[in-house]
Amino acid sequence: MQSIFFPIGKSMEAGLAARRAVAQHETTENADARGRILAAGRVTFATAGFDGATLRAVADRAGVQHQLIVYHFGTKLALWKAVVSDICAENKTWLAEIERKASTLGAAAALSELVSAFVRFTARRPELHRMLTIEGGGNNERLQWWIDAHVRDFHALSTRLIREAQAAGEARAGHPGRLHYGMIGIVTTSFVFEQEYRAMTRLNPFSPREIAEVTALARGFLGLA
Repeated sequence: MQSIFFPIGKSMEAGLAARRAVAQHETTENADARGRILAAGRVTFATAGFDGATLRAVADRAGVQHQLIVYHFGTKLALWKAVVSDICAENKTWLAEIERKASTLGAAAALSELVSAFVRFTARRPELHRMLTIEGGGNNERLQWWIDAHVRDFHALSTRLIREAQAAGEARAGHPGRLHYGMIGIVTTSFVFEQEYRAMTRLNPFSPREIAEVTALARGFLGLA
């Protein structure tokens, strides 16, 4: 049987192209709105905490309708988790890179690089530890999720490198977990308490010089050359 071919006219082609353009525009707009919501969520959760934050406050900060947050994320908890995961995605990237290079660099050098990367990351994303400072005061499901999803890998790599560097005589003696959290305290304090730090020290924690000084201080605390 002979098939019948109906060519698509120019008007139909134009209509299809227009619909594709509209769909592409909507996809771009949705991605842009989602990014603005995540950025607004970072600031809102870092300043008000989970309990004090509202979806309407996030929506106002992002410049979107409250319903759009519900469309993209559903609930405040889902948005909070998305904000944390969005920040920590970068964290996982540099952790994986340091772990990959650790056998070549040696434990002390890899630990030194981990400290440097952690300082830079914290300076770029100070909201993460501002949020964690609020969450860390309670024992709840959010904190447990955060530990399981994003904290354990960092803790495992850091303490492993500390133990290996200690065994080689290249790091300070002491409980690896205690040293790990001591390093975190040194690194994050000036960023978490930025305004107090600026007022009392007249130093800008985000300046290249101050970032270098904090990096050196954290490395020295761990006994790294």
